[in-house]
Amino acid sequence: MQTLSKSGNHLQNAKMDVTEETSLDTCLKFAIDPQTIGLLESEFTQEVLTIRASHVMPVPNKPSCILGILSRRRRVYWAIDLAMLLGLQPLDQNIGLYQVILTSVQQSSLALIVPKIFGVVEIQSDRLDKNISSLPATLRPYLKGFINENAEFSYLLKAENIMQSAILHS
Repeated sequence: MQTLSKSGNHLQNAKMDVTEETSLDTCLKFAIDPQTIGLLESEFTQEVLTIRASHVMPVPNKPSCILGILSRRRRVYWAIDLAMLLGLQPLDQNIGLYQVILTSVQQSSLALIVPKIFGVVEIQSDRLDKNISSLPATLRPYLKGFINENAEFSYLLKAENIMQSAILHS
């Protein structure tokens, strides 16, 4: 009986290892620009909303990726053109509505402006490719990795690196 018990425990431990390796992460999926899909771990996403572009107040003498500030629930956020920050195709200047992802890491918060939000998805951690050396240099500091499914690349972003970007603090 002891042998059964031991092999049962070994089997249970093996199942636990497999479960840990293929854990699911909940992420927000969105377009960074028309050709690029982004993912942001849900733990860093406070809220998703659509606002009029006119509700973002421009602030002079800031980097061009900072569109201005916006107010939400008695808090003020820097509104960031995420694509421009990442060195990709910036937002169309003629759009009237902004898709906004309110993000927060520790005490820092930003409003990331993107062209489209697709919704919440679950990704298997074992599907994440962390070899980002072949990706554009402007993206690499902000990436945890990417997923290539059916020739569609989705880039998992590091929220903390976006918050600490030297471009935003210049």
